[in-house]
Amino acid sequence: MPTIRKRTVKNAKAKLSAEPVQKARSRRDSQSLQCALDEALARESATGEILRVIASSPTDIQPVFDTIAEKAARLCGADDAVIRRIEGNSLRAAAHFGSIRLATELGQLEPIERGGFAGRAAQEGRTLHVHDLLAVQAEFPGAREKGVALGIRTALAVPLLRDGKPLGIIHIRRLKVQPFTEQQIRLVETFADQAVIAIDNVRLFQELRESLEQQTATSEILGVIASSPTDIQPVLDTVAATSARLCEATDAQIRLVEGDGTRLVASFGSRPAPEYVARSQRTAAARSMVERRTIHIHDLRAQLDSFPDSRELVEVTGTRTLL
Repeated sequence: MPTIRKRTVKNAKAKLSAEPVQKARSRRDSQSLQCALDEALARESATGEILRVIASSPTDIQPVFDTIAEKAARLCGADDAVIRRIEGNSLRAAAHFGSIRLATELGQLEPIERGGFAGRAAQEGRTLHVHDLLAVQAEFPGAREKGVALGIRTALAVPLLRDGKPLGIIHIRRLKVQPFTEQQIRLVETFADQAVIAIDNVRLFQELRESLEQQTATSEILGVIASSPTDIQPVLDTVAATSARLCEATDAQIRLVEGDGTRLVASFGSRPAPEYVARSQRTAAARSMVERRTIHIHDLRAQLDSFPDSRELVEVTGTRTLL
């Protein structure tokens, strides 16, 4: 009996001494659960806010990008976040939030380089996560140089993908070595999906608006034709003005073939235009008529060897792009 009593007392003491440990563990578990719930609510709130911005800004992508950059930096504990869009072989910084200085200013183009961290993610269209930029000199030599200059250590780049094609990236960075968690990576990937939705929404809205504007313009021209059966001039004037407006051009001209050249019959814009121009293949307009095809020149200054008679047009009026 004494032995049983001693064992009972010993067990009771052990149980009492274990209670504080169990309470502390329970308190830690409760705190961890509460933190997880708070983080989940913050993520849900952020995605909901981004969707609201998308809905309220159908024609302007910038508010969406600005919101995504802010949420990505804040919720992932990053020192900054950058959204870059792919344009040809370059990246253009479209939005930035945070304290780290950008290597290139907002709106400026930066060549895509495989040796660069962001460039590699853009080219390969996959998420890249570097725990310490100083440890990947061989794989990302360009990123290491920029990381040293700006103090960046940990970086994450997530591509904006449409049907597998990269449109840009979300790039978040830290000034200390602290890898991002799987939850944070998934969150940025969700933001990337929302950015693509916003890009497509703006594109579709703009296409619809342009289509409606074109239909309206066509109807206006047909109305002028119907109201002016004996006078072609109002029709030509309307066509010139409408062409310039819908194409966001500085000016527009309509010329008709006359003899060995062309005569100006209608124009819109402030740039002076010669009444009569001798026909040759040394200007884009003349070549278009001779060859009976549309000619679109992106930069006339860069193609003066092909159109030498257009030099004065470039130097005097500053014309660069023409159709």
